[in-house]
Amino acid sequence: MIQSGIFWLVLFATVIVFWLIPRQYRFGFLALASFGYLATLDLISVFVLVAWTLAFYWLAPLAIGKGPWQQRLPSILILAILGYLAYFKYIPPLIAAMSSDPIETKFIIPLGISYFTFKLIHYAVEVVRGNIKNRSLQQFFAYMFLFPIFTAGPIERFDHFLANQDQKWQSNSMVEGLTRIIHGLIKKFFIAGMLIAPLFGPYGDVTGPNASALLFNLSVLPTYKIWGFLVLAFLFMYMDFSAYSDIAIGASRLFGIRIMENFNFPIIAPNISNFWKRWHMTLAGWCQAYVYMPMIGLTRNPYIAVYCTMLAFGLWHAGSLNRVAWGLYHATGLVIHLSWSRIKRQKKWLFIDRMLVMRLIGIPSTFLFVAGSFAFSTTDGNGGFYGALRIFAKMFFINLPA
Repeated sequence: MIQSGIFWLVLFATVIVFWLIPRQYRFGFLALASFGYLATLDLISVFVLVAWTLAFYWLAPLAIGKGPWQQRLPSILILAILGYLAYFKYIPPLIAAMSSDPIETKFIIPLGISYFTFKLIHYAVEVVRGNIKNRSLQQFFAYMFLFPIFTAGPIERFDHFLANQDQKWQSNSMVEGLTRIIHGLIKKFFIAGMLIAPLFGPYGDVTGPNASALLFNLSVLPTYKIWGFLVLAFLFMYMDFSAYSDIAIGASRLFGIRIMENFNFPIIAPNISNFWKRWHMTLAGWCQAYVYMPMIGLTRNPYIAVYCTMLAFGLWHAGSLNRVAWGLYHATGLVIHLSWSRIKRQKKWLFIDRMLVMRLIGIPSTFLFVAGSFAFSTTDGNGGFYGALRIFAKMFFINLPA
């Protein structure tokens, strides 16, 4: 959206009107303005989202202190929205894998489907738990439709959204928001687009890495160039994705809303566990709250919980073998680190973590481990699962046949 002049026109016009109208109408206006802008992108998706938003808003609270049937409503709603997500996001790849018939015209993924699905699940669960009591309809609609964060996140929590709003216009919020937007634009167009993208050479462009081009020449490329490609893919994705988050957070700040942070310099993480506390933090937090903790309660096994969590993380991106493998890859790294951490506690080797040499080893090791996962993500829809395996094997000097 940020490449469109209409986005910026709508953003700044909406900010001006937002602060000029009386406070009691501001979030209703913001919801309508967001709805209007998003409707220009995908009218049908937005109207369907209105129906889902109203259903969750009115039906989820009916479970509180009511009979058995009403208490099942949140579960029914969650299963329904997950079914809706699966129908558009996960069934098409399954059909494509079993049929040569093109499906792109049959299944068009609704705008922002993953983000609003996870936000609605969060709302239903937290309402039942009693953690969300302020249920203003205009606030909820503004939260669901807030257009700067609608398609690329962060995955904001409703309770955080309500608790982090300026009551009146503040110049420091405007400066903070504009500064954050500028940071995002620099990351997106200068660092990612002008500095990193040219380094891909024939294996990428300003839109990112091109795994198909890499696979075409894979057998004759030395292993160090494969690692170089994956490292650049990691850096490009970090700059590109965090740029969108910066712009979304900055744009929201112009309305006096402080949105949750999504990145915290993950490229300097000293271990894989710490990396997942720094990368896509809102999605990681969502998965921890609604996948990891329930699985811990169900299985009492942290290893199973980690694998389920990272599998959900991978499937959130796409319903493909590449993303399943990507999730299992990261889960394996987390389980190894978890096991090593337990050994250190049992042996009372915690002093190891304070050693400078371990940090000097840990940061580049974690960086390269994460870069390795881009063998799966860069080939998702652009080389396929076997293409990912070919790149992954080449990382270790193994040439698989084309």
